[in-house]
Amino acid sequence: MRPVQLELTNFGPYRKEVINFTQFDHAPLFLIGGDTGAGKSTLFDAMTVALFATTSGDRNVEEMRSTFAGPEDDLTKVTFYFQQGNHLYRIERVLQQERAKRGGGTTIQKATASLVIVDKIGGQEIEKLGDKIKEVSDQIEQILGLNAEQFKQIILLPQNDFSRFLKEDSKTKTQILKKIFGTGIFDRFQKSLEERLRQSNKDMEKRQAQLDGHFASQVWSEEELAVLAQTPASEKLARLEELLAQRQENLEEQKSILKDAHEDLAKLQKSLQTAQDVAKIFQELEQAKERYRLEIEEGAQGQAEAKSHLEELQFAQGLQETISSLKQYQKQLLQVEQDLEIAQEALSAQEQAFEEVKAQKETLATQSEDFLQKEGKLEAWKEAIIYAQSLAQEQEKIKQSSANYKRLEETYQRASKEIELLSQSLSDLEANRLGLESLHEAEKLLQSVGYSVDKQLAQDLKEIEGLNQELAKTEKRHQTLSLDSDQAQEILKRLEEKLRTTLASRRQLMIAQLQAELEDGQPCMVCGSLDHPKVDGTQADEAALKDLMNQVEELQAQKEKQVATLSNRQARLSEVETKRQDLLDQVAKVKLTLEKHYQELEEQVEGQFDFDFSEDYGADRGQTLLSAVEKHYQELQKRYDKEEADLVHYQEELAKAQEKATDLAKSYQEAKSALDQTKERLKDLQEAHPELESVEVYQERISLAKQELDLYNKQVKENGEAYNQLHADIQGIKGQLESLTKSKEKTSQETKRLSAELNQSLKAEVALTNDLEQIQLWLLEVNKQAIPKLQAQLTSYQTLKQELQTQISKNQELLQNQEKPDLAALTQEVRIRQESYDKQLSQVSVLEKGLKDATATYQAAKTLQDSNQEAFKAHQELSDLVKVVKGENTALTGRLNLEVYVIRQYFQQILDYANANYIGLLTDNRYSFVLSEEGRRARDHFGLDINVYDQLTGSERSVKSLSGGETFIAALAIALSLSEVVQNTSKGAVVEALFIDEGFGSLDKEALTKAITVLEQIGENRMVGVISHVDDMKEGIAQQLAIIKSHDGSSRIKIVDKG
Repeated sequence: MRPVQLELTNFGPYRKEVINFTQFDHAPLFLIGGDTGAGKSTLFDAMTVALFATTSGDRNVEEMRSTFAGPEDDLTKVTFYFQQGNHLYRIERVLQQERAKRGGGTTIQKATASLVIVDKIGGQEIEKLGDKIKEVSDQIEQILGLNAEQFKQIILLPQNDFSRFLKEDSKTKTQILKKIFGTGIFDRFQKSLEERLRQSNKDMEKRQAQLDGHFASQVWSEEELAVLAQTPASEKLARLEELLAQRQENLEEQKSILKDAHEDLAKLQKSLQTAQDVAKIFQELEQAKERYRLEIEEGAQGQAEAKSHLEELQFAQGLQETISSLKQYQKQLLQVEQDLEIAQEALSAQEQAFEEVKAQKETLATQSEDFLQKEGKLEAWKEAIIYAQSLAQEQEKIKQSSANYKRLEETYQRASKEIELLSQSLSDLEANRLGLESLHEAEKLLQSVGYSVDKQLAQDLKEIEGLNQELAKTEKRHQTLSLDSDQAQEILKRLEEKLRTTLASRRQLMIAQLQAELEDGQPCMVCGSLDHPKVDGTQADEAALKDLMNQVEELQAQKEKQVATLSNRQARLSEVETKRQDLLDQVAKVKLTLEKHYQELEEQVEGQFDFDFSEDYGADRGQTLLSAVEKHYQELQKRYDKEEADLVHYQEELAKAQEKATDLAKSYQEAKSALDQTKERLKDLQEAHPELESVEVYQERISLAKQELDLYNKQVKENGEAYNQLHADIQGIKGQLESLTKSKEKTSQETKRLSAELNQSLKAEVALTNDLEQIQLWLLEVNKQAIPKLQAQLTSYQTLKQELQTQISKNQELLQNQEKPDLAALTQEVRIRQESYDKQLSQVSVLEKGLKDATATYQAAKTLQDSNQEAFKAHQELSDLVKVVKGENTALTGRLNLEVYVIRQYFQQILDYANANYIGLLTDNRYSFVLSEEGRRARDHFGLDINVYDQLTGSERSVKSLSGGETFIAALAIALSLSEVVQNTSKGAVVEALFIDEGFGSLDKEALTKAITVLEQIGENRMVGVISHVDDMKEGIAQQLAIIKSHDGSSRIKIVDKG
């Protein structure tokens, strides 16, 4: 990844800045310089915010909005172009921030992000990669092959971070490297294996419980369970096989007994079936005889009556067609006679109506001449009304034109008055409006006051507050130390007094001991005298003397220790007193600075804004002044904006009014011309037609004439239609009468013929009756299907008779020489044999099911035991693997789990790379990095403490013993090596940039030169930028990016080339 261009809007101290990094391509190293707080590190924040939505330090992303940017200003935005491979990418992020809302107030602008491939800076989009925050972040990590932490270790080396890493303890280094190299996957792998082992333990317990359940299953009898309980676990399956064989033998024996019982039962059942068949034939013979008596012999009389009635119905059926035809013709004859009467009456009515219509037709013919004259007048009136309408239209036009002419004249006068008023208002506004210079002066005053209040005076107050807080702490510390010193002095006095008393006691015992040792005539070992006048003979207690001597030694030691404590506390008290006085001096100095800045503020405001400066300065007074100045500026701004808007408004309204007046003048002339033309046309029309009446008169005449003509024509039409219709109706009725007369004659002839034919049939000798009414009753039965029913009844009787006679003869033949069997006795014997057989069958079924269940249990136990052997092998392998990963199977004193082992390997690579490429060059081959032996031998999980091997002394020591400059060089070597190793292990990420923030001030000139040389070597393949306040670096690096602070708190960027 190589930075190309960074664009900032209201980000940190930058209002709107653009940095094109391609300007530094021709130099291996460039410097980022500027005053403290100008925003140098903010450039690093901008790059990490653009790429990963996080800052390079501890600040929240939302805090990066410029403090001078209000809700109404442009949104805080970062646009970053960078080169990766063959593509140029543009990523843009807008931060979450407060912005102005339409209609007043504010709202929260949500964060947004977008990532695209472009052809050039500011050019066309080639491909859109994402416009959602998470989507863009995922794409960035995929493109760069780095996460935010790796990016900061490879490309951005934040201020003080890499120096702090050098001296962190092993545990902290482990956590940092874990995050950088993403070794959490190994920890997750270890936890996954441990979880799998826990589940495997449960599975093995479950498998054993299942196997024990098979051996204790209820399918086994109590005797079998007792045998199994005494059998070792390894022999239980073999024991189950023996039990199954015994069960199979018992089953076969019981099946043999069941087979004999089944054969005996079958023979007895066959005898019972034969007896049941004979008994059934006896029963069927008796039933057939009884049925023959009831249905054949006793039903013979009824069958004869049915046969006679069938003949009567068949006779009536032969006359049915003749009787039906006769009735139909009689009905037709009656209907024809009625139709003839109706048609005759209709003919008389139509002939009378025809005469009336004929008379009306003649009357209408006599009126035709009058209506022809009315039609002529109607055409004349239609022509005259056209001229009358034209005359009325012209008169209406004159009326409207006159009104329009008058209205336009009044509107034109009002427009002229409006132009006069607008011109006067515009002139007054231009004479009294606020000038832009006055507004700029107010803005400059606001910026100046804001800088003084928010920067200078606020900083002074903050320093005073900080110093006062420190002074309060120092005063408290002074009191505590004074009390401690007094207490130490008092303890020392008590110890001295106790020591003096103890010494006196010891001296007395020593004197007593010396006296006890004096002998008469022998010299004293103290004074040499031979005379011992004061010896009283007291015996000295040697044990007490020894105890007092020990007490003296202990008290002397305590006294020396207390003297040292007192001296230490007095020295610390002296230091605190000195610090307190320094703080008092600093407070006084800063207060003088505050008064000076307050005086300067008064001089700035004097003459421009009225404010009471008589009171002492405080944060509230400063904010009150700033708010008042800001309010004054806002009022002027509002006035200026309103006057500008009013000026534009009046100018636009005047232009509109002048344009409107011009249009009205033109319309006024056009209206006058139209009125004159209309008056001329009216005059011509009145001269051409002097006798014209009004349009209403002509309309009334035409309407009345049309009504009379329409009524007359309607009457003529309706009369003609009625005349033709009645004539046609009369001819139709006459034809109908003729047809009905012929139909009556034919129907009458047929009726007479059928009556004669029926009478002849009833009088014949073969007739069963000559009563027509009886024939009608029989025909009712015929229509109800009585003949087929009687025929079926007679046929069924004959068929049943024949069947019963045949059955009786057959059964009598079968039962010759047969006796009726005793079914009850045979049935009882079969039931007893069946119950015995069922009992034996049940016993066999129980044995079979028991054998089946036992076999299934055995197979399940065998399958499970075979499976358990494989599972146990896999479980043991998993358990061994977990021990290896957790470092529990090693005999070494330091146990390393998998993740820590990987981290140590990475860390060793970092040290090896630093030794091979950086530390030797930077220290004239004096130092090299080694892992602390103490850390590697300790029984912990870290061991990442760093030592340096000093070639001059030939000894190894901790990096914490290095000087400030040596510490920076060592930290820089570690940081550069860490960057290289992370890059080489980050999915092949290609990194073409490196930025280092501060730290060079602790180096001497020679060390600084070497550091720059190393960075320039790196810069041959990468873009390298450093932040530093060191003058030698400012002089030695040609390409520089200077950040310049403004008085309002913003910063701007300037490119400096000293080459």
